[in-house]
Amino acid sequence: MGYDAGRAAQLLVTFRPVVPSRARRRALVRALFLVVVLALVAQALYAYAVEEPYPSFVFPSFSGAPDDEGAVRVLRPHLLVHFTDPSRVIEVPYQQLLSPAPGVAADAIAYTVFAPPVSDTHPGSVPGQFRLFLEQPSFERGAWTPSTELRDQRTRAWLRSRLLQLFPGQHVRTLEIRWDRYRYVNDSTSFTEPVTTQARLRVPIDG
Repeated sequence: MGYDAGRAAQLLVTFRPVVPSRARRRALVRALFLVVVLALVAQALYAYAVEEPYPSFVFPSFSGAPDDEGAVRVLRPHLLVHFTDPSRVIEVPYQQLLSPAPGVAADAIAYTVFAPPVSDTHPGSVPGQFRLFLEQPSFERGAWTPSTELRDQRTRAWLRSRLLQLFPGQHVRTLEIRWDRYRYVNDSTSFTEPVTTQARLRVPIDG
């Protein structure tokens, strides 16, 4: 029994963990910190010189962005309600006209149904690879033909009913949809916002 106890004590002394000194611990922490810093610098140099590693820590360049020439071009629809009186014209936000639909659905309808027919051969907005991200339609400048949905009598009947709700007792003659292109330019000294009309669509409402 005494032999076993002495043997166990000897084993504990033999396998006692070695605790590094305070100086060695500090040196180890500093070395680890230096390795991490060097690794981050190497990763950054590799990302900008070759390609972005994964997981990424710098944003990609987005070479297909619409501001690659220093300007951002955005198409926006404007709805103008024309009444029997030629001098009476009221602009109605498409969100208000389509208010029975949720906001996201109203945006989708405005940028598809209210846009001229799609023309991929002559885009009127931003580069093709960026159109989906910005929800921008693609059509030829100067287009005046309404979309197939706007030529549908059921769509016009809904528009007639909806405009009657918005303007009770008033006779709406046509709904004009004007697509304007906003070109935002920021040259670090001034900010400009030129607007050019790209298309005008007229939808008959009075029958």
